[in-house]
Amino acid sequence: MTDQPVLIYTLFGSKAEARKVAKILITEKQVACANHFAPALSQFVWEGKFCEEEEFPVLFKTSRGCAAIAMQRLKALHSFDAPAIISWSADNCDPTYAKWLSDQLEKS
Repeated sequence: MTDQPVLIYTLFGSKAEARKVAKILITEKQVACANHFAPALSQFVWEGKFCEEEEFPVLFKTSRGCAAIAMQRLKALHSFDAPAIISWSADNCDPTYAKWLSDQLEKS
């Protein structure tokens, strides 16, 4: 049986950090794949100050069984003090892709 796919989204402060963290999570079999997007302009308030920063979004693909550990590991590897790490279930997924994804991940 294939575990339900889960998507995890976060942003990094540099392209190099995004690539490094993605490689670690894939090598450790916590995620099956990472999609890196073009830099994004992020606007937010941090410690009472308005900030405008270029950040590097990444969408990680994993399974329900690996998601919690992948998110914990992602937080531990992340350089931000309070990284936006957001996940959601991929309710509709091609079965062939879902099986491939599941086959790439650490089995508990």
